[in-house]
Amino acid sequence: MKPALVPEAARALRVPCPAKVRRLSDVAVVHQAWVGALAMGFIEISGSRAVQAEAAAEPTARQWFAAVEQVLAARVTDPCGADPRICCQVTLTILAEKAPLPGEALSQAVAEEMRRRGDWDWRAPILADAAMEHPVDWIVAILRDFGALDSRMGVTALGEYARGEFGRRVPPPITSDLSAAAVLRLLADLPEEEIWEPVWRWRLPADRDSTRDPLRELLQAAADATAAARISAIEVIGERGEYAVPLWREVRLHPMLGAHARSALADLDHGPDPSREDVLWVAVDCALAALDRYGVSDALYVLLDAIGDDIRESVRDSGHPEAARLLEALPLTPPPIPAYQMKISLYGGLWRRVMVPENLSLGDLHEVIQVLFGWGDDHLHVFETVSRRYADPFHSLDECGDEYGYRLNRALPAPRSKISYTYDLGDCWRHEIMLEKVHSDGIARPVCVGGRGDNPIEDYNPDYPEDPVPFDQKAVNEKLAAHFAQVEGASDLS
Repeated sequence: MKPALVPEAARALRVPCPAKVRRLSDVAVVHQAWVGALAMGFIEISGSRAVQAEAAAEPTARQWFAAVEQVLAARVTDPCGADPRICCQVTLTILAEKAPLPGEALSQAVAEEMRRRGDWDWRAPILADAAMEHPVDWIVAILRDFGALDSRMGVTALGEYARGEFGRRVPPPITSDLSAAAVLRLLADLPEEEIWEPVWRWRLPADRDSTRDPLRELLQAAADATAAARISAIEVIGERGEYAVPLWREVRLHPMLGAHARSALADLDHGPDPSREDVLWVAVDCALAALDRYGVSDALYVLLDAIGDDIRESVRDSGHPEAARLLEALPLTPPPIPAYQMKISLYGGLWRRVMVPENLSLGDLHEVIQVLFGWGDDHLHVFETVSRRYADPFHSLDECGDEYGYRLNRALPAPRSKISYTYDLGDCWRHEIMLEKVHSDGIARPVCVGGRGDNPIEDYNPDYPEDPVPFDQKAVNEKLAAHFAQVEGASDLS
């Protein structure tokens, strides 16, 4: 159907529709059906076509819930930047525990609970007066469409299932009255990229109280915490840079924290290079945290990055009290690292397709993109995922995580996942990165497998015009091979 005819068709069907439609996804009910069908595996994208997938006639509970999550992410905009799943969980809980509430009363009850949790701030009260639709109205409509609410706003069996799943997946409330030990226990269940906002909420009142030092409290609690909780504390304190030096010095001889402290002091040029024993201890501690948070593959990737070969012998030599638990979880023979097939698009049909190992960091991917598009790496860059922004830690960009500490298998967890990469924060060359397929047979180094369009002219000067450089797949792969061979050689020397 031509875009100009879509509003008329929507009126005939009594479907909400904007006055001007650029694409069919502008019609909310169509977009919701599309997103849900993709999440449940009913359709697949093959090249530029959508095709029916070989799927069961009815979705499983997990497929159904995956569709709910994807539709919430696509349709619900939280005014305070909170995860819309939290608002959905709160809405379901209020409807399950109280008598059905009319629209405005439900919105007020949800807003009160969201503020109590600390997920909404001063912006929440103005929602009722705003021209935009309230997030709770969106959520109720979605829950009804998915059968989680009945016609009387009662929570169905599906709704109870969703409430339980949200309870296991969404970030827990971390309030200022919690002890440091309690905070670390909650942080241990969160992905690393989601710990920063709750920690900031917990720290803020203490930062205004000169009699308390919340970072020292976290470090002291980390001594008796699990590996995942301890690594969360180490990351938070490490972000303070030079300001954390006194804290690291206090614990540099501690049996559980000393290796981390000595490594941090060395990174800040306040101590000698860490010993091999410290390197192994920190690697095993980080691998245990990855094992508990994400699974065996991530634990293995941590060890490969830090130790390289002879992983099992190095783990045994680490002296870590939980080395045996890690060895029991690790495979005797590491399997091939899966290969990610990604399409990186810039504008106007300009794109590159590349195969890379899934354990590549975003920092490594930055280097790949520079070669793919012929960039000169003379400007700042930023990756943006659903949860956080990442950049080179050398440049200390505000509110950006370390791109070398975040891997592709977490940034792009499933086919059709997307992240963005912006190069040159002045001209803002924004790339869309989409995971197309995951190949289990693996790949050793990045390889370009296709592309279209000339390389962009990086710093165009109309007074000195340049001709664009045509895309040359063979030349790109030669540069990728040479670059990563050099990186691997430098890693072996270190």
